[in-house]
Amino acid sequence: MGELDGRIAIITGGGRGIGFGIAQRLCKAGASVVIAELDDEAGKKAVAELESTGLNASYQPIDVRDPVSVERAVESTLQAHEQIDILINNAGLVSIGPTEEYSIDDWSKQTDVMLSGVFYCMQAVGRSMLKVGKGVILNISSIGGFGAWPLRASYNSSKAGVISLTENIGCEWARRGVRVVSVAPGVTRTQLFQQVVNSGDASEEKFNQRTPMNRVGEVDEIASVVQFLVSDRASYITATTVTVDGGWVAWGNLPV
Repeated sequence: MGELDGRIAIITGGGRGIGFGIAQRLCKAGASVVIAELDDEAGKKAVAELESTGLNASYQPIDVRDPVSVERAVESTLQAHEQIDILINNAGLVSIGPTEEYSIDDWSKQTDVMLSGVFYCMQAVGRSMLKVGKGVILNISSIGGFGAWPLRASYNSSKAGVISLTENIGCEWARRGVRVVSVAPGVTRTQLFQQVVNSGDASEEKFNQRTPMNRVGEVDEIASVVQFLVSDRASYITATTVTVDGGWVAWGNLPV
């Protein structure tokens, strides 16, 4: 028996990276996971990998930037499963550059996905949760949301907005049975992280030196905290953000 047996979880951007790690964790804990992805290939590949190990997963196309697409994905999930117990807002992207030269298109892409998209998903799924008086929404924010890093005005301000949304909506819905929490990962070893390191744009050694625990995080370390927060073990936790960062923020959110 898993602690999430019988629960239905939607994970946006669940086809890779932290999102896929969370999907593995929640599935192993007994949940039926809906991988909600813009990238059809990544979404279907993730589901096939989960199913190949006997886990319960399905794919749902979504573009979190589009409220209509979000509503369609939520309705499709409700038709298939009759309920949504857990929403993980994980979809994201990274684009950095000098603010004075930063394109409006890049600004819009990041804020549309990581701030507006989070709100659209919270609103659409929240309606169904509020009707039954229970549910958990977990937003993936970032240590970047706690401070200033040069060249990351769009990314960091979007993640700061996610932290604020978590607090505001968490307090608003607390008396109605819906918990809203957030996890702020530190630098984490994902495929994207490795691509950045391989490109020479960042150094793992520098990230290690900047982190009090002297190493970057692993995907499962993030996913394990997510599993706890969406479970009944965290029943008195809402409207807050948990940092999983090896001490990065506590040491002062200085740039690398």
